[in-house]
This record gives sequence, C-alpha cells and structure tokens, in this order.
Amino acid sequence: MQIQPQFMTLNTLLSGRLFKIPEYQRAYSWGSKQREDLFSDVRKLRGTDKGHFMATMVGLRRKTVRIAADAFTELEIVDGQQRLTTVTILLRALQKQLSTGGATEQKFANEIHTLLVKGDDLNLLLLQTNHDSSHIFVDYVRDGRVPDRATAKTSADQNLADAVAECESFVKSWQRTSDPIELLAVLRNQLSVIFHEIADEALVYTVFE
Repeated sequence: MQIQPQFMTLNTLLSGRLFKIPEYQRAYSWGSKQREDLFSDVRKLRGTDKGHFMATMVGLRRKTVRIAADAFTELEIVDGQQRLTTVTILLRALQKQLSTGGATEQKFANEIHTLLVKGDDLNLLLLQTNHDSSHIFVDYVRDGRVPDRATAKTSADQNLADAVAECESFVKSWQRTSDPIELLAVLRNQLSVIFHEIADEALVYTVFE
C-alpha cells in the first residue's frame, strides 16, 4: 500500500476524526518551554495571512465510529501526541473564554465544544489520552474543570495541570490586545501539519524510516 502524506490545516485534521493515544505511548511530557514555543509561533501569525507548519503527525486508522448521524475515523496517534494534546487543551481554554462573550462568541464556543466533546461516554472526546488516571485531561476538556497542581500525583498529571494554566493564561493575554475569534481563526486555518493516515500497522515503521 502506498503511503500518501497529506498537508492539511488544523481545522481539516480535526474534522471527521477521533484520536486515541495508545497505552504504549509515553504520557504527556511537554513542559513550559515547549508550550511557550507553540504560543510564540501562534502570536507571530496574529494580524497576518501567513501559515505555520507545526509538525509531521502519524495516525494508525483503526475503525469507523458512528455518533448519531455522523461517522468519524478513529485513529491511534503514533507520532504527534504532545502537540495534539496541547492544542486540544488550548482549544478548550479558548472555548471557555468565548463562552463569556456575546452571541457571536458563544456561537463559536459551541462549535468548539461540539468538536471536542462528541457524547456522554468518556471515550467520545476528540482526543482520548493515556496515563490520565486522575482524569485531569478528561475533566478539563469535558467540563472546563481547572486542576489543582498540588494534588497532581504524577509528573504527567503535573504537566497537564501546568498546560491548562498556561493555555488559559495565553488565551487571556491574547484577548487583552486582540479579538479571541481571531485566535480561533489562526488555530483553525493558519496552523498546518503533514499527516500520515495509515491503515496497515506494519507501515508505521516505514514512515519513520
């Protein structure tokens, strides 16, 4: 089977797909430096029509999941989980901010919520993480519940708690000088990846080679 990488915006990547981080992958390990690098890249796009290439990602296609009348492709993230986890948290932070605005802002907030949360089942989130025994990621994405870092039991939990705090701070700092809807537009349309969507598990190693 030929592997055909696709260049796509973040908006295209997240549409019609559900992502799962398999157990064998490491837990969330990004620290403040990596997140600040991402925030800095996003800031540089403010007020421009430029794009920013984030990374190459690899997803292993597993099955089709039907939710009501919609069908989603479920993929295991083989490479790129740190960025995807961070972007998901950032979108949730932006959703919280937009939900406090007027009718237009709330409309976009509802769109983000629909993107991130597909149903009542904990598995029906845009991204299902691994090693989240404290449910920090799930509770934040589903309910906007900000974790208490002092109660984080593992380094992964602490990293997730820090990510939530830093993403919310970034969104608030953006709003002080720019429209938060512009931030949503930047995230959707100006961030891009090269995505390898693979059906055969044996081909995963070929991509890395």
